[in-house]
Order: sequence, then C-alpha cells, then structure tokens
Amino acid sequence: MVLPASISETTIVFLLIVLLILANGSKSIYAIHFTLFNFLWISLLLLFPALHIWPFNMIVSLIIYGVVVFVITPLRRSITWIHIGGFDFHSKLLTALTIAMSSIALVIWYLATIPDLRAHLALMPELPIWALPVLGIGFAFINAAMEEVIFRGIMMEALDSAIGIGYTSVVIQAFAFGAFHCQAGFPNGSWGFVMTLVYGFMLGMIRRQSQGMMAPWVTHVGADITIFVILVTIY
Repeated sequence: MVLPASISETTIVFLLIVLLILANGSKSIYAIHFTLFNFLWISLLLLFPALHIWPFNMIVSLIIYGVVVFVITPLRRSITWIHIGGFDFHSKLLTALTIAMSSIALVIWYLATIPDLRAHLALMPELPIWALPVLGIGFAFINAAMEEVIFRGIMMEALDSAIGIGYTSVVIQAFAFGAFHCQAGFPNGSWGFVMTLVYGFMLGMIRRQSQGMMAPWVTHVGADITIFVILVTIY
C-alpha cells in the first residue's frame, strides 16, 4: 500500500484489473488471491476515503475478500496458509526473543527520535483508566491479526507458490511490511522502515518454523501491546 507519488491510485487499480484478468486466464490461483485482495484494498480506499482510518483501512477489504473466497470454490479450496501451527522449542524461543527485542527496539526508537505521534493519539478515544487495558488488548489482537493475514498469509502464500518456499519470499514480504509502515506506521521513517523490515523477516521465519499463523500472531500482539503502552504514557 505504498504507492509512488508519480503513479495515481486509479492507474494502480487499472493495472491490478489487468493482472487479475491475466492471472485468471493463466489459472494462477495464488496470483488471483493476491491480486484480488490488493484490488479490493486499493479500490475501496480510493472510492471511500473514510476507510483510511484504522481499522477500516484493512478490515473492510479483508472481509469482502473473505466473502469472495468463501463463495468461489476454487479460491476457498486453494487456501493453504490457514493453519494454527505448532509451538515447538525453536518456535517458542524465536517468539520470546522477537517479542523482547522488538519491544526494546520500539522504546529506544521512541526515546531517541521523539516522533510526532499526534495522528496515532487522535485515534485513541476518551476512556476511563480501567478500560485502557481492554482497549490495548483489543487493538493488539485485531491489528496483529489483520497484518498477519495480509503479509504472512495472503502475500507469503502467493510468493511461495511463485518462487518456492525459501528465504526469498520471506525477504520480499518483509520489505513490503517495512514499506507499509514507513510513512505513517509505528515506527516510521528511515529507521522505522529498517526496524519493521527486520521484524517482518522474523515474523516470516517464525511462520516457517511453526508452520502456522498462531506463533507470528502472538509475536505481533506482543509488539503491538508495547506500542499501545507507549502511546498511553504520552496521551
């Protein structure tokens, strides 16, 4: 969802329609999945600017994508990434280390850069103190689930089918994950891109190790809770 300034969203939507037609014509089922979701994501944001607000910027397109996939039998049967996976020793170790290191890195990034977080703080509703933990857990669970489905689910499955199961697809989705957070994410900017790129790579490796989506989701929840705690302290 990071588009070059020289290319309009309308042009991207047109190109995605062409790619969707080509993917369907060549019966590249995983290319259809990936292109269909991106078409829905960008076109909905283009048609309805109000959807740019979290969590609508992702959840609406995911819901519509899910409905389409459920209705169309070949798409429904071709999904292979929806697995809980396991928590063996290495998965637990990677998960614990990634949560700890990412949380420390987020705190250091905030203290070192003192970023402008007004856009993030504007999304926080006025709530009593006792309700903040519920809000934080809800944010972490939902945001982590949406981003994991997009990057470690839909995208990695398409990349694996195109170039094989290996490090290359993990690296590519990590670059996309970093670019997605570069402009307005937490963290953002140049350092934010590097941090989320490394983090996205680790999430991809955790998915590989655990052979499912639960472990990367739990890991992602840990970092998102840290982000929420940082925002609460400065709210």
